[in-house]
Amino acid sequence: MTERVFRQGDQLVRTGVSLPHLGVHSGQIYEVEDYDGERDGLFLKGVAEGLDPASFQPADL
Repeated sequence: MTERVFRQGDQLVRTGVSLPHLGVHSGQIYEVEDYDGERDGLFLKGVAEGLDPASFQPADL
């Protein structure tokens, strides 16, 4: 299995559970700010913490 690569500006939809304390909700679309799968995870614009990339899928806009 190959690891997905996320690039700055990619649009992703949250497929995992909502994390209201972070402002992250299932079904919403977010923009990638940074990604470091080995270290900190997936950073989205407007979200202060790194998240598990497995809980996101590319948004088909």
